Amino acid sequence: MSKMEIIHSLIKDIPVLIVSGKIDAVTAKDLETALTGHIDKNKKFLVIDMEKVEFLSSSGLRVLMASLNRLKQRDGDLLLAALQPFVKDVFFLTGANRFFSIYPNQGEAINSLKI
Repeated sequence: MSKMEIIHSLIKDIPVLIVSGKIDAVTAKDLETALTGHIDKNKKFLVIDMEKVEFLSSSGLRVLMASLNRLKQRDGDLLLAALQPFVKDVFFLTGANRFFSIYPNQGEAINSLKI
C-alpha cells in the first residue's frame, strides 16, 4: 500500500511542503491537490522538502512538472530541497533536473528567493 504524508508550513510567506513516503501513481493525486491549492491562492513560489521521500514515480514527476509549468507562467518557481540519492537519480536520468531548482536543504531554497 502506498503511503505519503504532506506537512504544510509557511516560511517567509513561502509555502513549504514537507513530503514523506512514496510519490507514486496512487499518491501523486494528493500531491497535485496540495500544490494546486497553493497555486490557486496565487502563490508564486513553492518549496518542496523531499528529504523523507523514498520513491518517486513518473506520475509524481509529471505532477511536479505540471506545477512547475503553472508557476513559471506567473514568473514563479517550484524549488526542490533535500532530494535523496534515488530521487535525485530520477531527476538526472530523465533530464528533469534542467528545469527544476534543486537545493541541498529547505533553508538554502528559501534563501535563494531573496524575498
